[in-house]
Amino acid sequence: MTSHDAVAQVRRILGLRRIGHMGTLDPDAEGVLPLAVGKATRLISFVEGDVKEYEAELILGVATATWDIFGAVVATDDASHLTEFHLTALLPRFVGEIWQEPPMFSAIKVEGRKLVDLARQGLEIARERRRVEIRRIDMLAWYEDGTRRIAKLRVSCSKGTYIRSLCRDIGANLGVAACMGRLTRTKSGPFELRDSVTLGDFKCAPAQHITAIENFLQSFPRVVVDEAAGARFLCGQRIAMADLPAGEFAVFAGSRCLGLAVSRLGLIIPTRVLAREENPKC
Repeated sequence: MTSHDAVAQVRRILGLRRIGHMGTLDPDAEGVLPLAVGKATRLISFVEGDVKEYEAELILGVATATWDIFGAVVATDDASHLTEFHLTALLPRFVGEIWQEPPMFSAIKVEGRKLVDLARQGLEIARERRRVEIRRIDMLAWYEDGTRRIAKLRVSCSKGTYIRSLCRDIGANLGVAACMGRLTRTKSGPFELRDSVTLGDFKCAPAQHITAIENFLQSFPRVVVDEAAGARFLCGQRIAMADLPAGEFAVFAGSRCLGLAVSRLGLIIPTRVLAREENPKC
């Protein structure tokens, strides 16, 4: 299932079109895929967060066309000489800002075409390397499988990081072919696996599993206005108010979030209006 497939299923369950996901998850992976529903889609870029966390298998001794275990095998090596100590000594080199080459089998677009579509046609083109940040890598387990060696890793990283690329590059530094095995995203910004729900459970009781967007704006200072000022805010108008916080802040009318704003010369200036459709006078 692709991330788009998951969005399509939730659209059918809720009978709504305005649904978007916060960061593509590989079709063969599992784990956290945050979805924004309705007016919350306007805040995706503000609440999705930069930090992602994964639990992944690193398979040493085999390389595939897709850089994960689900693709066609293109190379094999005997990795039986490697121990967990070789890996733990190497991992610190990958912590911090690093450069990655995206896999051909990815959703990145080049000249309007997805790399994965080109790869399925048997084409491979040059990809621009990307700078990403690996905040932490922990080795959770080490296994032996014939001449292959398998490590389970926990990786905390910036969005845009490809764990498949990380696995391939680790193998290259150890001198063996490598690819990624199973992958689970355990955290995406403020959203965690322990708070997630399966599509099956969501279908049974969707209302129970939709969280108010106000719960994900805790990092923003809160400014409360009255209903009259709130109506003007929803129309995109500026509102005069003293003692406003610096930077971006959330604007509320009572307990209802209206959107985000910045302050300038004692004025609330809307930057993201959430619920303009709630004010028919706009």
